[in-house]
Amino acid sequence: MAERYTSRSKSYYERINPHVPGGIHSNIRYMQPYPLWFSRAKGGRIWDVDGNEYVDCVINMSALILGHGDEAVARAVKEQIDSGLTCGVETELSVEVAQQVNRMVPCAEAVKFSNSGTEAVMKALMIARAYSGKQKILKLEGGYNGWQDSVAVSSKPNLRKAGPRRKPASVPENMGLLKASVDATIVMPFNDLEVAESIIKKHRKELAAVIVEPIMFNLGCVRPKEGYLQGLKEVTARNDVLLIFDEIISGFRVAPGGAQEYYGVVPDLATFAKAIANGFPMSAVAGRADIMEVTAPGGKAGWAGVYNGSQVSLAASHATLERLADGEVQRRLNGECEQLEKKFVELAQEVGVPAQLAGLGGQFQVYFTDKEVSDYRTACRADPTQFRIFQEELLRGGIYALPIPLFHHGLVAAHDREDIERVVSGLRAGLQKVRKG
Repeated sequence: MAERYTSRSKSYYERINPHVPGGIHSNIRYMQPYPLWFSRAKGGRIWDVDGNEYVDCVINMSALILGHGDEAVARAVKEQIDSGLTCGVETELSVEVAQQVNRMVPCAEAVKFSNSGTEAVMKALMIARAYSGKQKILKLEGGYNGWQDSVAVSSKPNLRKAGPRRKPASVPENMGLLKASVDATIVMPFNDLEVAESIIKKHRKELAAVIVEPIMFNLGCVRPKEGYLQGLKEVTARNDVLLIFDEIISGFRVAPGGAQEYYGVVPDLATFAKAIANGFPMSAVAGRADIMEVTAPGGKAGWAGVYNGSQVSLAASHATLERLADGEVQRRLNGECEQLEKKFVELAQEVGVPAQLAGLGGQFQVYFTDKEVSDYRTACRADPTQFRIFQEELLRGGIYALPIPLFHHGLVAAHDREDIERVVSGLRAGLQKVRKG
């Protein structure tokens, strides 16, 4: 990052760092030598405090799907603010958005709202334990399902500590996790049905749920192999274990009903956030009515939160889901990713760099490897140094991207043809920079 172009970001970092550890309020925003500070955004573009304009491919950490400042969403939010209602009450919006989710999502016989993806996952696991009477959880190695203790396990483990691939160790992501929670969390690789079935059978009497990202966007973009999700559904059903799809990123993005619609596999429960409200803080748990019934007042599991179903977020969600319901946005984003993949193959061959791009639903990531990427351990083969060089060149060229080799970058509905062409030009320049070493 060229300091002369981002001097105000540097000054903000120097001012705040003594008072806020690292200078940022979510560690993923950090960049060397300092993070960027931003002043405004519109559509598919974002401007930093020094006035530099970027095509935004971070898109609110994938919480954006329509674009910054979408007019319909902004209008709905402003109208709701004028009503004076903020949180802690139920309104007609609560009814309408619940019905929208019910119509769009295959598993959503019942739904309840919360505020963040982490909250939704926490509550889904609570529901699974209450419904099943069992305690343990099985999750994916390399899968990020939020920062709470039960799932902040083996999200990005050091492979020296991760154990054998067919029996991964449960590696805590930090030293602040409750050891009992880590011990109650089992880990398995993605895209290996044989290993999944073996682990599920072994632990069936103590296993409340299997939670998976149906598309591992938290590894960038790793898609399920044909038959994998259907196989998981069948194995969990045979062994009396609930299947939870973590659709925090894939939900409403790859299809109106999320990955479960796209792949035709209906889980018992699913979690949603990000695209559900185009960047406003809202999440949801949806699933079978008999399972969700444990959250009713007096039921086996509680459901609390002052800000659950806050009115501004519901207004944003209502406007967003209306736009997403017919699938036009998702078809366009899927198409853009398909074209980007094809173009990147040409660029990588043209420049002479072994690399690949994978994408779906507007989400994409570049891997500097010529080997198949199918799970966490194969994703780790990608060269992080080459990606850092690549990302720095993207940033210099006006493409906002993060220096994280397994991050999920993306496009939104507001990105126009000029934006896409700038992204392609940035990809070429980044590959050329890597080629020069």
